[in-house]
Amino acid sequence: MNILKYTTILLIISMFFSSMLIAQQNQAQISGYVFNPDREPALYSTVMLLNKDSVLIKGTLSEEDGQFVLENISPGEYFIQVRNLEFKTYITDLITVKQNEKYMIDWIILSPASYDLGEVVITAEKSLIEIHPDKMVYNVSASANSSGSNGLELLAKAPGVTIDMDNNISVQGKSGVLIFINGRPTRLSGTDLANMLEGMRSDNIESIEIITNPSSRYDAEGTAGIINIIMKKNMNTGFNGNLVSSYSLGNHGRGSLGTTFNYNTDKLTFNTSIAITDADYQDDFVELSEQNTYMLDMANDALYSRRGYNFSSGIDYTINEKNSVSVDGRVFYTDRSGLSVNNTGIIDAASALPIEYLFAESIEKDPSENYMLNVNYRHVPGSNSTLSTDISFGKYAVNGGTEQPNTYFDENNNGITRTVNSRFDTQTYIDIISAMIDYEQKFGFLTFSTGAKYSFISTDNNLEFFNIPDGTPVLDVNRSNDFTYEENVAAFYFMMNATPNQYLSLNAGIRMENTTSLGVLDSEIPTNDDRVPRNYNDFFPNIGISYNNQKKSVISASIGRRITRPNYQYLNPFESKMSELQSWKGNPFLQPNYITNYQLSYSWNRRLVISNTYSITRDFFANIFYIAGDLGSIMTPRNMDKVINNGLSVTYPVQAFPWWQFNAFFNYNYSTYNGEMDGTVIDLKANTYNARMQNMFKLPGGVGLELTYSYNSPLIWRGSIKVESFQRLNVGLRKDFMNRQLLVQITGNDVFRTNSDYFYSSNYGGLVTDGVRTFDSQRIGFSLTWNFGNQQAKARQRSRSAIDEEMQRISE
Repeated sequence: MNILKYTTILLIISMFFSSMLIAQQNQAQISGYVFNPDREPALYSTVMLLNKDSVLIKGTLSEEDGQFVLENISPGEYFIQVRNLEFKTYITDLITVKQNEKYMIDWIILSPASYDLGEVVITAEKSLIEIHPDKMVYNVSASANSSGSNGLELLAKAPGVTIDMDNNISVQGKSGVLIFINGRPTRLSGTDLANMLEGMRSDNIESIEIITNPSSRYDAEGTAGIINIIMKKNMNTGFNGNLVSSYSLGNHGRGSLGTTFNYNTDKLTFNTSIAITDADYQDDFVELSEQNTYMLDMANDALYSRRGYNFSSGIDYTINEKNSVSVDGRVFYTDRSGLSVNNTGIIDAASALPIEYLFAESIEKDPSENYMLNVNYRHVPGSNSTLSTDISFGKYAVNGGTEQPNTYFDENNNGITRTVNSRFDTQTYIDIISAMIDYEQKFGFLTFSTGAKYSFISTDNNLEFFNIPDGTPVLDVNRSNDFTYEENVAAFYFMMNATPNQYLSLNAGIRMENTTSLGVLDSEIPTNDDRVPRNYNDFFPNIGISYNNQKKSVISASIGRRITRPNYQYLNPFESKMSELQSWKGNPFLQPNYITNYQLSYSWNRRLVISNTYSITRDFFANIFYIAGDLGSIMTPRNMDKVINNGLSVTYPVQAFPWWQFNAFFNYNYSTYNGEMDGTVIDLKANTYNARMQNMFKLPGGVGLELTYSYNSPLIWRGSIKVESFQRLNVGLRKDFMNRQLLVQITGNDVFRTNSDYFYSSNYGGLVTDGVRTFDSQRIGFSLTWNFGNQQAKARQRSRSAIDEEMQRISE
């Protein structure tokens, strides 16, 4: 029934587009050539069509021979503006274009740019926030407060992005985000994703793209959309590079040291980077819980250490004007260890007197390795078509071990009553292979895109549990297991984009995915769910329309459907210990959750953006605690019936004065959580909002100052736990020296320590909890960046992967 419905929708849209194609074939075009002062083609210059009010209509890039063509232009009066980093901006006189006219303008000869005017040096600077029709871009390299952070901490500074206490990532109040690196999905989630992001350095990241309603070209995975992390790639000619060192101090220190090397010619681009990080992370909590007839008064102090070694390298080669190839690879190695010390008072709830005390330790070592290799080939058969193929390989491995010595004391916390010591070793191996092909063809104002993708994922999770009664580990086969999971996803998509005139833009697409998976549990304890096969088909339509009045207003509407599949650890049905009193148990019958997103947006003057989103998520993932025995509890993932989210977001970047750039972001969500689990009804409603105000000041002496204030209202965590509001103020200073070869930055995070403690409470399934969790967020940092080699930029087309967009949208 769904197939018929989506096919009918696409047929209607196709007929509509086809009728417009016939009706609009009399559109005009403007063409010309752009040359440098030596009369050589100024390739890849940005050519923009402006109406007589200087409002951007459309844009393109000049080709290898300097030619550009602007098609599907309605009759009217226009300017042509040409920009190139090496030359002065050029603007033509007013051009009058008639119906169905093919207008050829005179050669455009660019003039040399004057960069040095006495003591004044003119340099191009990026805005901290860029607003595009289909995404928001956070330019990390433009921030004075980003240096010295890891990748996960950096995401928390991006507009609309929040990180909860379990390191789960949300965008505009919705969880289920797919993380891309340079246009390719990481395929990691949960703890594995957090470990990888924590091993990345913010100094190696150029920008973060936030795409809340991706088109059918992208994977359907990720109910909240996509976050694409763009790594730095130097495009300066010849040999160049940099050396970056950073250190920050809170209760504990964190430092990093890295270098990059680049070599660029007209046809070849080579880059490589090496980084080492050393950081300690505090994670403490105090919690009082009540279950059955007991109260547990817990105080836990934990310190986790991470030593990271990162290496990346890539090469782009332009074979000729129609063919190019690129290869890039990344290696992340993280040596993670931790010590957690827990003191728990076990109290009789009726008398409020202690029964006994538990002193527990958890000693962890979890080294991880992550390898990624990508190969891309791009072919341009003609001026109106492109073909690209991409194949990727990934491997992720963790070999961890945890010791848990537990000592019980009497009611006076003196004499030892008993000891329970154990150890468990875990090995996780994930192998990923994916291949895709994309083809795009333009017919006048109409563009068709189609492609296919296949991905194979194999995971192996092994748990060996040891009891240590007298100092000698003894394997407990009843608590050990091996869980394997394989997943195959085959996808095909078809898209149509139409710009029948300068006012209207439409797009429609559908993505079809077939998922086949098999989870197998091998253990000594027979279970009814030790083998779980699945095979299902899904259709993900995406339709959007945009109207631009060619003055200052743009209004757009879209609807799309997406999916989030459970991460691999969630599907393992075996029970594993988190501590003496808490355990984790996966759920092999956990279903994917599906979301339908409706979005209406209004943009004014290409700056103010107001968006209303309405989404329905079915089979939402919720981590639920339930009571096990008198004192214990087990956390397990469950599908909640549905979550409804109605949100409003406002983004406004503005250049208030030449010395002050202001970026404001506000997001409000009304969410309802509904479901029934084991007889317990969940019916929660939450009004949540967050605001972020970023200020960038140009101070005398070339000093840049950044002040960022953010506030989060009370929210729902894990689907059933209420968290109180929190806020923070970050500050950053930056200054260039020695003709911009040396950059010095000073950062202060959570200056007033208002974002280090998270207060929470819950009442679910007979378990009542109140607690506070504490992190080491208040920090001061210092970093140095030394640039060496040739720092002169060249005009060169960026290498693109198979799932990058065709052209970066032009923004002012």
